[in-house]
Amino acid sequence: MVEIYEPAAEVGPRFWRDTEGPQSVSPNERAILLEIWRDPGVTRAALAGRLNITQQSIHRILSELNGRGLVLIGPLAPTSQKGKPSPRLLLNPRYACSVGISVNSGSTDVAIMDFAGNHITSHIHTRDVEPMAEVLDKIDMEIETLLGRSNFARKDLFGSGFSISGFLVDGTRYNPPEPMAEWAEYQLGPYVSQRLGMPVWTENVANAAALCELMFGIGRDVRNFVYTSFNYGLGAGIVVDGTLLRGGFGNAGELSGMFTQEEMPRRPVLSSLIEILSRNGHVVSVADQLSDAFDMNWTGVEAWLEMITPHFNRVYNVLSATVDPEVIVLGGEIPSVLAAELVRRTKSYQEPRHGILRKMPRLEQARIRGGASSAIGAATLPLKEGFF
Repeated sequence: MVEIYEPAAEVGPRFWRDTEGPQSVSPNERAILLEIWRDPGVTRAALAGRLNITQQSIHRILSELNGRGLVLIGPLAPTSQKGKPSPRLLLNPRYACSVGISVNSGSTDVAIMDFAGNHITSHIHTRDVEPMAEVLDKIDMEIETLLGRSNFARKDLFGSGFSISGFLVDGTRYNPPEPMAEWAEYQLGPYVSQRLGMPVWTENVANAAALCELMFGIGRDVRNFVYTSFNYGLGAGIVVDGTLLRGGFGNAGELSGMFTQEEMPRRPVLSSLIEILSRNGHVVSVADQLSDAFDMNWTGVEAWLEMITPHFNRVYNVLSATVDPEVIVLGGEIPSVLAAELVRRTKSYQEPRHGILRKMPRLEQARIRGGASSAIGAATLPLKEGFF
């Protein structure tokens, strides 16, 4: 049996709500903090209309959160109605920070995020097959660099979110693509936690990128979307009613599962594009390098599009029929111009019934581009688990 790893149990006493244990906030405090995260500058009066909490309790809770340093009570907001103006509320960015890590074949991204969601990121190029210990050494050094740039110290870290390509096996163990086979040998939560000296929440890169879009991108406008992550492989993060859907085994969104073994070489993944480009003299070693100098006129691009478009059509129509999202987002490492062309070529399977067509999701490019989106999304994991 896999030993259960609980990162919350490793959170430092500085962040405890009281001396009884590592709980950071109460349910009502969490509800109030989430509203302030979603709507920075929301007034105290407005909270009473949104939450099932009495005005008296809201005043008391905000006073306590302010006293603990989580919330800043700002200037009064003018009102068009009778009564006193209500103060605006903000999360205190200096209360805490979190780390976000995204590990892919040949590249790693690291982000530092403050308590208000502001973030800085960095990118680490790694060899296609690089020992896990060396990658973690680079990550540890990069965390120190980013902490210095953001004027945070180790004591300010609430925890880390760690995302990796691949499907969940059990616990915090993932099965990544072949170049990263060594990572499949470990329960990553406790292993990375011990190596970096902080609590670690784990996720796959597609779900982490979907969290990034939920918190900072298209999720600001819609509550139901699917983030398709074009990387070495193809995965998705599914958001239903504003909540990331993980499924019974933690692998909702493993899109490659809808293809037969014969179809796998033709599924819409960037590894096959890299192979085709290499055969035609355009050497790109890893997916994150594609956007640096990508040209739609390169020999091999059109052949790749013709090969994968029918299979992406299946992805689009299956997601529409099963998840019914408002938007399907094209994200990951796919170059913007290539994503735009794939959107143009994507077709719906449906035919009118009684002259009526079912509503289909629109296709959009990710608003937060590149591999950094998974690191940013991973950085939200500790904060969401602890406070929001």
